Amino acid sequence: MKNTVALINLYSTPEFGLLTEKRPAASTTFLGRYTFIDFALSNLTNSGVDNVGIMIKNYSRSIIKHIRSDNAYLKNPKTGFFQWMIHEEGFHNPFLNTDINNLRANDYFLYDKDSKYVLFVPVGFVMKVDYRKVVEEHIKSNKKVSVLYSEVENAGKDYLGLNKITINALGNVQKVDKVDPKDKTVFISLRTYIFDKDYLKECLDLVKNISNVYNMADLMTYIQRYSNYEIHGIKFDGALTYVNSLEKYYEATMKLKDNLENLNEDYFSEDWKIYTRTHDTRPVLYGPNCDVVDSVVANGCSVYGKVKNSVLARNVVVEEGATVEDSIIFSDCVIKSGVHLKKVVSDKLCVFANKNEVCGAKNEIIYVPQGEKI
Repeated sequence: MKNTVALINLYSTPEFGLLTEKRPAASTTFLGRYTFIDFALSNLTNSGVDNVGIMIKNYSRSIIKHIRSDNAYLKNPKTGFFQWMIHEEGFHNPFLNTDINNLRANDYFLYDKDSKYVLFVPVGFVMKVDYRKVVEEHIKSNKKVSVLYSEVENAGKDYLGLNKITINALGNVQKVDKVDPKDKTVFISLRTYIFDKDYLKECLDLVKNISNVYNMADLMTYIQRYSNYEIHGIKFDGALTYVNSLEKYYEATMKLKDNLENLNEDYFSEDWKIYTRTHDTRPVLYGPNCDVVDSVVANGCSVYGKVKNSVLARNVVVEEGATVEDSIIFSDCVIKSGVHLKKVVSDKLCVFANKNEVCGAKNEIIYVPQGEKI
């Protein structure tokens, strides 16, 4: 897809409470072996999009550390490109640190001779999207801009912070509003936008005269309400998981770990791989008396105790006599003998040794920050 430049917009990424205080959601561990940005990048890779920019809002170190180079995600790094897009002025003045100002500071993509379309891709949605079909439908619509949307239930509970849209009989966006806590079944914007590149240039010039703190969501609302152009709606009918809190992170992990093990076609399949940064770690070491049930265990782990309905990231040690239940354990943690963890989300490098019971209540998740000794 040489005609398309894809920009992964980390400005529109939700936060997961305590879990993302010191890292963006994009580089947060998910399912023991991935990060959230892996799903966005893998959809682009599988769709044949090799011209990719990552619009970094903050905490750039963890993003760059995870990706390191473009070779893991680009199918053809000789003809494609992979760029970090950083708005340095925005780091000094967070009030001006918007995605649109980032675009202005990194406008090289607007002058790529081969590309005609700009695709904005979010992080926070776990889904399989063939962007070839999305761009094709945008082209057929003869519109200057399109938005990907999905019909969801329990919108007021699960999708707060997003925009809901109304689609008219011609398949165009008639109205844009914020999701209300009372909303049930609605069409939500998936924050995935496709622009004709020349029209995006016009929009960036237009915004200069409106507000210097506009973001992409503001721009889409302005186009719908005040411009002479219509926004085409492209419906996404696939499975969708949206994460916007620590609780949703826990729920999504527990929901999708079974899909991961069984290669459920909704999210994982042999012909649509999820790529990630690989590590030179040994296979899992299972002790003779271990008991592991309904769990995902990453390479490098040493399991001698009990693990039930949990996810262990790389290099976790569960000693004999320890129990990990209904929990998510990040890499390089140690659970000593005699410790029982239940409904715990533990960040990296934690050691559980001196408190036998670390258990969340029925509707409570315990989060343990990175490097803590419990």
